[in-house]
Amino acid sequence: MVELETINLLVQIVGVSAAAIATVVGVRSYIVSNRRAEEARALELETRRAQLYMSLTDHWNTKEFSIMRYESYGMEWTNYDDFSKKYNPSNNLDLYASWNTFGRSIIALADLWRKGLIDMDFFDGMMMTDILNWWAFFGSMEKERWERGRPGWRSSVPFIMEVIDYYKIKNPVFFR
Repeated sequence: MVELETINLLVQIVGVSAAAIATVVGVRSYIVSNRRAEEARALELETRRAQLYMSLTDHWNTKEFSIMRYESYGMEWTNYDDFSKKYNPSNNLDLYASWNTFGRSIIALADLWRKGLIDMDFFDGMMMTDILNWWAFFGSMEKERWERGRPGWRSSVPFIMEVIDYYKIKNPVFFR
C-alpha cells in the first residue's frame, strides 16, 4: 500500500507543479497582452500620423493656398533690404500675406519635425517639393536674416538643410 507520506509528497509535487504551470501561463498571458497593446498603440500612432498628413494636405491643396504659393514664387528681390522695401505689409499687403502664410506653413512642418512628431519620410511628395522650392526661392534671404541676427524664421534653416540632405541621399541623381 501507498504510505501517507508518499501521498503527501505527491500532493506537494503536484501543487508546486500546478503553481509553476500557473506562473508560466500567467507570464505568457502578460507578454501576449503587452504585445497586443503595443500593436494597438502602433496602429493608433500610424492612424494619427495619417490624420495629420491628411489635415496638412487638405490645407496644402486648397486653391487659396496654391495661389499664395505661386504668388510667393513670383516675388523678385536682390537682397533682404530690397525684399523688406518691396514686400512689407504697408507696401504690398497681399503679397506679404501670401509669403507669410506659405512660410508659416513651412515653419509648422519644421516644428512638427523638431518635436519628433513626424520624420523625413512624411514629406515625400508635394510637401518635399514645396520645401525645396521654398529654399530655392527664399533661402538666400533667410540665410541673410540669420546672419544679421534678425528675428524671423531662422529656426526653419536647420530643418530645411536636413530636408535637403535627406533628399540628396534619397535622390542623388538630382544633385550631381
